[in-house]
Amino acid sequence: MTERTRSAAGKGSTSDSDDSRFDRARDYVSDKASAATDAVKGQYNRVREQVEDADFGAMMDQVRGYVRSNPGKALLISVGVGFLVGLLLRRDDDAED
Repeated sequence: MTERTRSAAGKGSTSDSDDSRFDRARDYVSDKASAATDAVKGQYNRVREQVEDADFGAMMDQVRGYVRSNPGKALLISVGVGFLVGLLLRRDDDAED
């Protein structure tokens, strides 16, 4: 076997090796993406069930009770939330300019 033939044969096995690495990497990424998709679907279904089971009337009664027993805290929380929403909306307006 000449040097060129050996070199060509070596390149062929390297190409096969690269293809096999690529296939293993593709399979690995595919498996991880599939696992992540399944995890997200499972979490979505759990949250959806919790939202469907939630009694919003009872939640509103709890919020009213908290506000009546802690009016100062409730006012500060609402001011803080309003401030943060204002900052977020303002940043969106600046980004468009």
